[in-house]
Amino acid sequence: MKGLDRRAYHFSQSPPRGSPTSGEGRISLRVDQPVEGCEVTTHAFYRSSEGDIDDDDFHLKFCWYKSNSKRACANKQCPRIGNGEGNVVMLMAKIECAVCSRMGIANEESGFCTPECFRSGWGQHRQLHDMPSKQQNQQNRTAKDVSAAKEKVRSLDLLNSAMVPVKEETWTALQASKTYIPTTSDVGHVLRVECTAMYRSGEECGPPKYTETNIVLPFPPLAPKRPMISSIKDAARVRYIGSFRVLSYNVLAEIYATRQMYPYCPMWALNWSFRKQLLKCELQVYNADILCLQEVQADHYKNFFQPMMTDLGYEGLYLQKTRESMGLAGKVDGCAMFYRKNRFYLKEQYSLEFNEAANDFVASLLANFDMAYPTASHHERDSYQASLSRVRQRLVRDNVSQIVVLDVLPEANGSMVRKPVLPSICVANVHIFSNPDFPDVKLWQTNTLLQQLEQIANSRRLPIILCGDFNSEPPSAVYELLSQNHVQSDHPELQQLSEVVPMTKFAHSMPFASAYASV
Repeated sequence: MKGLDRRAYHFSQSPPRGSPTSGEGRISLRVDQPVEGCEVTTHAFYRSSEGDIDDDDFHLKFCWYKSNSKRACANKQCPRIGNGEGNVVMLMAKIECAVCSRMGIANEESGFCTPECFRSGWGQHRQLHDMPSKQQNQQNRTAKDVSAAKEKVRSLDLLNSAMVPVKEETWTALQASKTYIPTTSDVGHVLRVECTAMYRSGEECGPPKYTETNIVLPFPPLAPKRPMISSIKDAARVRYIGSFRVLSYNVLAEIYATRQMYPYCPMWALNWSFRKQLLKCELQVYNADILCLQEVQADHYKNFFQPMMTDLGYEGLYLQKTRESMGLAGKVDGCAMFYRKNRFYLKEQYSLEFNEAANDFVASLLANFDMAYPTASHHERDSYQASLSRVRQRLVRDNVSQIVVLDVLPEANGSMVRKPVLPSICVANVHIFSNPDFPDVKLWQTNTLLQQLEQIANSRRLPIILCGDFNSEPPSAVYELLSQNHVQSDHPELQQLSEVVPMTKFAHSMPFASAYASV
């Protein structure tokens, strides 16, 4: 690596310079589980002995190292090497076979995570000691010592004395940067990060801090391709004469991918640096002409989705939820829509923010009350206004929806022609509130979106494609409204809803059909 000496370095197991002395500042340093091909980011900050230092006064310098030996448990039956569900887990070797140590056999064949793993794998492991290729390792060692070590562990009862701590590690410098992308050759090794706080003058603020990662995991095999159900056998031919493919996908924002929400999933598999590699492959495989994505994090749209989709020939639109970011800038999700530039031209676009719609809805109810009851007392009006305040508080949930009108372009030279050859189409993308305890909010949001679509599309008889995550099941009032154009008055969910229901008509005139039910 340019500018970095790639020689081997020797460090003590306990960081020789990583723990600040009394009166010095302190570096907090954490690194995620490294996975082959996925960017690993350091999480670090520096605090002086007097308190926080302004970022303008200093910067952090990083250096990455790789262990010269592989550190995974050598027992092929190690219970956590794989769990049968596609997860790849490796446990780090903490002890070593004494015979292998004296014979000079590499750690990757002689290291074990626990004494139990060493004992359970002993029957197979001991065969290494008599292999001709391993005998060559004895050339520079005392034959008497090796022979004595072998004899010492003939009996299973003496195995405890055949275990020694893993030898002190040596390291090879990789690169100086805040992030690092592990390669195939790094799999099974341990990474080490050195972080040094530097004043702008170039002087060190204090001693560096070191931390070691877990073992670098191999990128797991891709999941089997999801079977796509289709009612059209020759999809390529039909697409050629004017049809197109639409994808709706909730990509799970990083801010929601937590251990609390998904306790059954290892954290490295929830990590965005890993999941974005899977999403990149999957979105390309589907080869859609229009993509409607939900739970797209604002910073991920800017740094990942938009650049990737632009390179693939798409135009993109983004609308984030109407709430403050969760922590750092960009940590809020929203909806994203992409369409092929050579197949469609953006004619119109609309944004539906349900918070604003809720405010307008409540204001209209109060205005209607004033018109209907002009002689109402202050007490009656205040009481009604208080009930509307509760309605507003329940409806304001930050969700949003995107609506566009697209002109369909000719297949050939589509990007150069702006005259549509087919009727324009209306496409909507929405993410409905997810909490199952708020079916009234789900229904109100869906109904509000349908009213907006009727205003935009019905007067022009535009075909409508409605995509999104409605967080609703087939028996729900939301599904009934979409599929049957209204909700029966005896629907169970209507019986338990808030005071919003009597004030709202849940019906529309658009003949929607489920994409799943229609195949």
